[in-house]
Amino acid sequence: MTNARAERRSAGTETMVDVLLRWAWIRRRTPARDIADFDGGQPLRVVGFTKSIGGTVKVSVGKGKQIARLRQGYLRLAAGEAPVWNDARGGRSATLQAPFQLKPAAGKVRLARKFERYELVTGAGTYDLAVPRKDGELIRHALVGGTEIR
Repeated sequence: MTNARAERRSAGTETMVDVLLRWAWIRRRTPARDIADFDGGQPLRVVGFTKSIGGTVKVSVGKGKQIARLRQGYLRLAAGEAPVWNDARGGRSATLQAPFQLKPAAGKVRLARKFERYELVTGAGTYDLAVPRKDGELIRHALVGGTEIR
């Protein structure tokens, strides 16, 4: 890593403490602040779900059939560095290669109603990615370089 600063969670990556602070009307970080911090060199960690980044994990559903399992993990974003996906469990990680193209995908993320789905096209292939709605603008800014979706 070239950047020695510690990463911090993005606005959409909430823990139980963050939820309690919100209930107590204590102000939290905003997506606009995340973008400003990212531009200022602060590495950010965005929680997400994927089936394909870092390889698929198959789960048996009976009668010899297998499906790809949705895995939770974190996308590390730092200015001037390639984004890195780390699985929450299992120790898988993958460095994503530029150029990036982000397309909205249809459908909902099961059991995660505050998340939105994207199709992430990279130099190495196409992946699925689901991130919190609050972090959508940050992801677009960090990967595509603007707020528009291409």
